[in-house]
Amino acid sequence: MITNADVSEALFQLAESHPAGDLRFALLRTAYAVFDHPRELSGSRRLPESAALEVLPALAMLRSCRTPDALSAAAHRLAGPNGLRGSSSREGFLTAAEVERTVASPTSPDPRCLRGAAHWHTRASDGAGTLESMARACVRRGAMWAVVTDHTRGLACVNGLDAEGVALQNRSVRAWNHRHGEELWLLQGLEAEILDDGRLDLPRAARSGVLLIASVHTDLADRRDQTGRLLRAIEEPGVWALGHPRGRLFARRSGVRANWEVVFAAAAAAGVLIEINGFPRRQDLDPALLGLARDVGCRFLLASDAHHTRHLAFDETAIALAAHGGVPVSAIVNFEPLDHLASARPDLALP
Repeated sequence: MITNADVSEALFQLAESHPAGDLRFALLRTAYAVFDHPRELSGSRRLPESAALEVLPALAMLRSCRTPDALSAAAHRLAGPNGLRGSSSREGFLTAAEVERTVASPTSPDPRCLRGAAHWHTRASDGAGTLESMARACVRRGAMWAVVTDHTRGLACVNGLDAEGVALQNRSVRAWNHRHGEELWLLQGLEAEILDDGRLDLPRAARSGVLLIASVHTDLADRRDQTGRLLRAIEEPGVWALGHPRGRLFARRSGVRANWEVVFAAAAAAGVLIEINGFPRRQDLDPALLGLARDVGCRFLLASDAHHTRHLAFDETAIALAAHGGVPVSAIVNFEPLDHLASARPDLALP
């Protein structure tokens, strides 16, 4: 069966085969529309509504193919002057249809059993919602605990929290727990920036009582090995999880290079969680690396990386990645009750 992944990849390659202009843009728009469509086109009568009108004949031709060879032949007939070529920056990503199909499988972790919602942002940094609106959305999704993780100051492109901002948010978290803690217990986290030398941009004195997700946001296209940078970050006091470890972004960059077996072994030894980031354009880590992390004994954190209430549903993409990577429910903290955090982090304010 030809899948949405096959058709969208053909469209991406067709777009890149043409020079910059209206046709290239229309092909790219349609490629993303197919990639994000929640149903396989092979079993659907309707095409994605956001597909570009001028590309519909080409899409119909590609969609009608029944084998990979037929799809390849059709794409070559439609190709522009630059020829067809793949891109490593699109490898290892799940389409929306694959996510839906995986999560519906009886062998997949069940989203209805999730207890914790982690790694989401508010207006305090680069999110769109207030802390209360995001927390209420977590309640509606059935969470029993949640971790707000706004950015720290080290990432220049977002309005991260300084010391005063962290203190203000801490008061808001305590106020929520006083009023609504029986519905959802809120924990304060921070997405701290891993600097060039592996240190974090947050002073050690400011880390107590906070769940730190350490993430790389700079030098993501640098082809030098960054194993040492990640190992130093894992050793930093107070780090709870390594956020979107590769820093990859769909169709834009493959992310940092590292000896991942060494990185994952160090994280497992230090008790640092490996994040499975479900934001559809991140999907970090990919299933192959998740299998490697699983095999060396890592534990995992599912993360929506939500910047809006509707993004909290991206937990399901993280679940699908975990399923494809063979990660068992027993290795994912989001399926555990809140009191399991107490033994590892006695500094946290827990009910």
